[in-house]
Amino acid sequence: MNDLIDYTDNYYKQPYENIEAAYRKRKVVELIERQKHNCILEVGCGLDPFFNYFKNFNKLVILEPSTPFYLNALDKISNDKNLSSTVIVLNEYFENSINQLKEFEFDYIIISCLLHEIENVALFFEKISCIVKENTIVHIDVPNAFSFHRVLALEMGLINSVFEMSENNIKFQQQKVYDLASLSNLVQQYNFKIINSGTYIIKPFTHKQMYELLEKKIIDSKVLDGFNRMIKYMPDLGAEIFIDFKIND
Repeated sequence: MNDLIDYTDNYYKQPYENIEAAYRKRKVVELIERQKHNCILEVGCGLDPFFNYFKNFNKLVILEPSTPFYLNALDKISNDKNLSSTVIVLNEYFENSINQLKEFEFDYIIISCLLHEIENVALFFEKISCIVKENTIVHIDVPNAFSFHRVLALEMGLINSVFEMSENNIKFQQQKVYDLASLSNLVQQYNFKIINSGTYIIKPFTHKQMYELLEKKIIDSKVLDGFNRMIKYMPDLGAEIFIDFKIND
């Protein structure tokens, strides 16, 4: 099992991660707004829970094993009466919470920036199968092996393969680097059908380099928004990939 304390500490030391997470959440909002969802599960909210971006639900259940992230979510909820009545936050790992989760009828499950950190993927998908219903949509997003910055590093001779584990991958205890093909194959392997997939936000450089450019005011949020919109010109080179899927009929 991953060292959660070390992971949380490293997360706080990566300020650009919070910036990219905001674009990650925006993508989920874009997808989730295509139809009404009443009961949503967010597996791992980090420092930026989904309710910061989307509140059109009857119930949101958040699973967050990191105590600092869990307490941060509770603090945000305590300042909003509407959230206090519609959001439940559990300080627990997904695999240990299945019996509690079976009590809900989830129609959308968000597993954001997590799968690549999971050691036992087979067990994880087995547990997902326990809580999905016929119409439940599951959203997964992970970093993209073919992100622009990885392809650039390959062509510069800094890495031998886009699937090579970077220093950042190792620091965050990540298990694998996925591309859209390998992630799609994985999902289908566990009897799910894909209903939507793609990539989003172009990231030309590493997290550290991107943050330095922002900090020194060489680029700003308008440039980041431009990178996000540029995905239509480079649809395979987004920093992250996503798949929405349902259980096979």
